[in-house]
Amino acid sequence: MRISLSVIKHNAKHQIGTTKPHGYVVGLVYFLITWLLGILINQVSGIPVLELESLLARSFEMIEQYSIPEFYAKFFEAYLALYARYTSVWSELISLAINLVVFALGVGFTIFSLNVSRLREAGIGNLFDGFGLFFRALWLSILMAFFTFLWSLLFIVPGVIAQYRYRQALFILIDNPKMRAIDCIRASKRMMQGHKGELFVLDLSFIGWSLLSMFPFVSAWTAPYMQITYANYYLALLGLQNASAPGMPGMNPPGGEIPPRQN
Repeated sequence: MRISLSVIKHNAKHQIGTTKPHGYVVGLVYFLITWLLGILINQVSGIPVLELESLLARSFEMIEQYSIPEFYAKFFEAYLALYARYTSVWSELISLAINLVVFALGVGFTIFSLNVSRLREAGIGNLFDGFGLFFRALWLSILMAFFTFLWSLLFIVPGVIAQYRYRQALFILIDNPKMRAIDCIRASKRMMQGHKGELFVLDLSFIGWSLLSMFPFVSAWTAPYMQITYANYYLALLGLQNASAPGMPGMNPPGGEIPPRQN
């Protein structure tokens, strides 16, 4: 059975306005926090912006002078020289810590989006709920990256297909916080059977929105819409799976943890 992508996108547009504060307000707060943390990472990394711009300008010249393999070798050699000149162990540790905070906020934003899709209480506080799942979500991301890398060794296409197999794993972990990471990945693979191409089409429909997100502050509006749409897609897959195999262990979302919002 196919999922109507137009319906779940239409529902996302409606659901954004059902939260208090408004979904776009939460998106703006999420953007501002991650934007400020990104600036902090750039400051801590120690590589001056002018040096990076100079390297980028030289890269265009190198493309004309060298073959593709030689270009990559020359570019990374120049970047590593900058890296060695301006960074230190402490700056890297601080940058890593900030990136982990950004990761946890991203998990929290996914929790917010899933709550909105279920018409549950959702708000700015959800952004910090990701810290409660931090270690499990981090281990899940590491495993997904590792398996995707192994598939990518065969060729690019198997790696891309693997990414689509695992796309629902984080949603599954949020619904089942005690489930092992490897079981979340296996459950996502089962859920995505016959739907990988469908999700690819949904991704393609967001290309324009993704391009708009390159402009400052625009992602504060595009990110909630896109993430809530993906949460709606997960719920649609979950409904199809529970309809075809009711009572599948570990795949029924917990009930009663967050009371439904009164409309």
